[in-house]
Amino acid sequence: MRKEDLISDILYLAMAAIVLLVGFLVIQPAINDGLLGRDMGQNVLFILIALIIGIIINVALMEIGHLIGAKIGGYKILSTNILGFNFYRVFDKNSAKSQLKFRFKSFNGLSGETIIEPKKESSNPFFYIFTPLILFLLEFVAMYFVISLAPQNSETFFEGIQIVKYGLIISTTIAGCIVLYDYFPAKLDTLNDGYRLISLSKKINIIAYNEKLKNDANEYKGIKNTEYKIFDEITDFTAKVNLDAAINEFLDGKNEESLAIIDKCLSDASKISHSTKTTLLLDKIYITYLTKGSEEGTKLFKELDQETNEYVKKCKDLESIRVYALYIGLNEKSQSEVKYAITKAKKEYERLTIGEVEKEKKLLLKVIYVLMDFDVNLIDDTIIKYVCDANVESEDYKDALKYFIDKGGKISEKK
Repeated sequence: MRKEDLISDILYLAMAAIVLLVGFLVIQPAINDGLLGRDMGQNVLFILIALIIGIIINVALMEIGHLIGAKIGGYKILSTNILGFNFYRVFDKNSAKSQLKFRFKSFNGLSGETIIEPKKESSNPFFYIFTPLILFLLEFVAMYFVISLAPQNSETFFEGIQIVKYGLIISTTIAGCIVLYDYFPAKLDTLNDGYRLISLSKKINIIAYNEKLKNDANEYKGIKNTEYKIFDEITDFTAKVNLDAAINEFLDGKNEESLAIIDKCLSDASKISHSTKTTLLLDKIYITYLTKGSEEGTKLFKELDQETNEYVKKCKDLESIRVYALYIGLNEKSQSEVKYAITKAKKEYERLTIGEVEKEKKLLLKVIYVLMDFDVNLIDDTIIKYVCDANVESEDYKDALKYFIDKGGKISEKK
């Protein structure tokens, strides 16, 4: 198990322990005293409603804090997602004007995601990081006074007062769990504010963080990034910017330059997290498969440690999906496993912006073409559809399907 996954699991257990403690030590006695309802049905209904309201309020508070902090710090808001409720901007072709729209969408994060773009190189991310924490602290103070002023029993006062009091206790507990996770000072299974905070204490990381946001914003708006910074000092943040540059070089046909950038990052692997190192390794293997052939790619794949090997087989991200499909197709000739890997891409696409999806489709299509050249029977038309995100009207889909048919592939379903 990766270090960040282990820490995340421990935090989830800690959050569950906090909830259970509050439940047994605070909520259960109130139920026993009849403060929250006349029967078990009312008690359960109260707890469910309080949990739902508490989650919605605190998740909204988190993203509102990010929105306010981003504005203060000098960032543009491109999209905000609260529990799948996504308000986002759609830009015209010259990216000068935008429209605010709404949709339901998956997100990267514990409970929401805000996508921002720096207005200038000196944009300050600390406001973005700290503002939610300030709002949570204000919430804790306000709820403390409300809870402390509420009566201790319901013999003289209305039962509704007790419901409000214990509802606030549940909401405050949820807020505490969110703060514990989001501000824990380590890298977790998602990018949290605590990790940002300790990392951005170095100036080089602030520069790299803003550069990464700028590159991602351009992809979001459909603008092709033509210039990438390449950092000499390697950290998690600079490595991600360098990797963007490497992928861009690869898509432009500059294969050796691409691999050289990745190798530079891996040469200082002790300065990056395990997950970042894994991403770099997988992209190196992917590019090696496509540019140097199956033997060289497989050689690198077999050098992966057991933990990373098992991670790749689970196809949890697009990097592992690409590498596993190549390895299992070129070495095991297993169409079922290739299909298993490719079908995982749809879920990953849902988390990305439109620009990111287009780039990832290009990278995954290259896998499909390599496999068709090796053995067309490893692919079928449904796999091509998955790669193209079910967009059967796209030129990418039509070109890949024609190539598949020209290679002797047979259509498996009616169009």
